[in-house]
This record gives sequence, structure tokens and C-alpha cells, in this order.
Amino acid sequence: MSEQTGSTEYSESHHGETQPEAAPTQLTGAVVIGCGLSGLAVATELDRQGVDSIVVHGPAPAAATIREAAVEPEVLPERAELLRLLHAYAASHRLDVREDSAAREMTRADAAGLLPTPVAGTGKWAVRTGRELLLADYVVLTSCSRSDLRKLARSLGVGAGPEAVAALRDIGVYLVGVGGNLLPSLHGLVRQAKAAGTAIADAALPAWECPT
Repeated sequence: MSEQTGSTEYSESHHGETQPEAAPTQLTGAVVIGCGLSGLAVATELDRQGVDSIVVHGPAPAAATIREAAVEPEVLPERAELLRLLHAYAASHRLDVREDSAAREMTRADAAGLLPTPVAGTGKWAVRTGRELLLADYVVLTSCSRSDLRKLARSLGVGAGPEAVAALRDIGVYLVGVGGNLLPSLHGLVRQAKAAGTAIADAALPAWECPT
């Protein structure tokens, strides 16, 4: 984590991979970190709203989160069915889901000198993977430990607590299924995904295209 650039580096980052300077750069509307149910739900909603996105893996979920999910066996068939539908949508609509790519570092592109000026008022975000550099106006975190989230918030001058969610959203970072003390219910995750997708789509529209 760098206090100067506002970045977070995930703990499973590996050495010996392609150097960041040599990595190809791609532009997209949003980077969704997490290829699970939450990430696919967000990508699906963004696609429905006309916003391009790239989905990459994030850090593995904490053991506590896995235990919380496992105590609700009656929800598992519903989750499995929803995940099947989301995978089918992603395949039929050619969503850019990169199962072989994982986020290593997330930083403000303007602070890192990757862009001459902020874009869309967010400063644009840069997400490094092992093979590419992704630049996006928005990032949606669906896979992130609470400790990494706290580090990211501190590096950006954002305090802890409920205010942090709104402050991160103001600079283009949305949280779905992370940041809370408890794992959201299945319906809660879907609501969060739809809300994030709608908010990003509305923010991405020029003022004259926003619905009144």
C-alpha cells in the first residue's frame, strides 16, 4: 500500500511475472474485481445498462466468509441456479470475464502518472494483473479482504465506517458483498449488484442523456 499514490497491492502478488511497464494497456468502463456470483451479477447489470466492463479474479475470500456462507445450506441450490444463469448470460452476451487473470494492484491512474489529466472526474483507476494494465473510470470490488479495504481507504484519505462506502463511491469505487461484518444474503448481493450497476451507468452518462 502506498500512501502517496492511493493504491493497494493484494497479498498474493507474485514476483517474476511480466513487468508492469511491458504490460499491454486496455481501456474499459469498469473493472469488476471478483469472478464469483457477485462479480458476474455486477457485470451482467453493467452490460444491461450499456457499460463495458472487464471482470478479473480478486483475492480469495476469507475463511470466515466461507464459513458464514456454509451455514445456510437451504440457500445453496438457489445460489447455484443463479450462478448458472449468470454464466449463461456472460457466455451468450460475450462478457469479458477473464478467469485466467487476477488483480494484483489497484491505483489511481492520475496519481501514478499514467494519465495526463483525470477522466470523468474520477482520476481513472488502474488495475494491474499479471499480464495487463486495465484503465477504467470505475472499479467494483466484490472480492477484497476487510484489511485490504481499510488500507485502500486510508491511502485515499477516507475514514472508516459507513462514511467510507459513500466516500469511495464518490471517487468511483463501488463495493458489492464486501466491507460489512456479515456476508450479505443472496437477495442482498443481487440488490447491491443492481444498485452499483445503475449508479455507474447513471454517472457515466453525459448530463444531457441522464434520465429526468
